[in-house]
Amino acid sequence: MWWREVGILGAVGAVYIGLPYLLVQRLNLGIVRQGFGTDKTVALTFDDGPDPATTPAVLDALRAAGVRATFFVIAANAEAHPDLIARLLQEGHEVEPHAARHVHAWIRSPWGALLDPVRAARRVSAVTGQVARYHRPPHGAYTLATVLGQHMAGVTGAHWSVEGGDWQRGATPESLPAQVLAKLHPGAVLVLHDAGPGASVTVPALPELLRQIQEAGWQALPLGELRGVKARGWRDVLSRK
Repeated sequence: MWWREVGILGAVGAVYIGLPYLLVQRLNLGIVRQGFGTDKTVALTFDDGPDPATTPAVLDALRAAGVRATFFVIAANAEAHPDLIARLLQEGHEVEPHAARHVHAWIRSPWGALLDPVRAARRVSAVTGQVARYHRPPHGAYTLATVLGQHMAGVTGAHWSVEGGDWQRGATPESLPAQVLAKLHPGAVLVLHDAGPGASVTVPALPELLRQIQEAGWQALPLGELRGVKARGWRDVLSRK
């Protein structure tokens, strides 16, 4: 009967999407979302680059402020602009894979979602000459295939605890600093964009945002240097620390 088929599909969807959504995206099992220090340090991360039209301005602002960050890059962009990847590394930033194809995991085939972290890690590592440590899937979305793909690639999923919202309708360079500062907390992982729609807000806002972050006593670091950052295990999830 048709309702049995619907029930079976619903059960499969619950395991394939619903379970990873609950355990990974909500409870953070197996991924890093923030550090666990108590000092005023945060991780600054950027997605979707590198883009020669916008990433250099982001790097200029970071260099002027003496701040280093983590860039989650799209494989094709990294391959097309190795000079920008070289500059990122030379200036002390972390470069990690974001995607081979920037497609939401929920609308991808299981095979595509499985292989994307593997392909992204391999291709980005070929440009950087470094082993990938972290992987942030597009839109921070997970399926069971995404989780398995990260394990196959030997990378740890990296989410965020503060979303800058630079891509959202109504976001402006003038509103971004106050919006971010209001959400910062010790160990926060902040996500912004150095390419794509969000860059039109972040690029002009970044010098003032960095100034206000530092003026308020916060120190921004790459993700890998954030105190207490680690993938959460079952004990962490159950203790809710």
